[in-house]
Amino acid sequence: MSEYQNKAVKLLASTVSDGSLMDLNDRRDAFLHRALELYFAAGGAEDAIQPMVEKVYSTSKPRVDIAVGDVLYKLAGIGHACDIDIIQAGYNKLDDAKQTFAGEHHHP
Repeated sequence: MSEYQNKAVKLLASTVSDGSLMDLNDRRDAFLHRALELYFAAGGAEDAIQPMVEKVYSTSKPRVDIAVGDVLYKLAGIGHACDIDIIQAGYNKLDDAKQTFAGEHHHP
């Protein structure tokens, strides 16, 4: 795994149960939630979602490693179109999450 992925998983492990961390259903649902938030943030229309779902489910199911690569490839395109360094955005999220987690567990 990459340095970023290792750091992200370590932080995630401190915020969810071990069972949830390794539960593909939990990880998949959390990803879909964030993917839809990104779609919305980038100006996507709600009424366009169902046709996309139908298109995805009308094809053969890809391997997870291929689908992850496709997501990263398309995310790079969104980052480019929005003039965002996606890796820096990821590290910013880790920093924010660490600060939030530290604040929730700091009891003076």
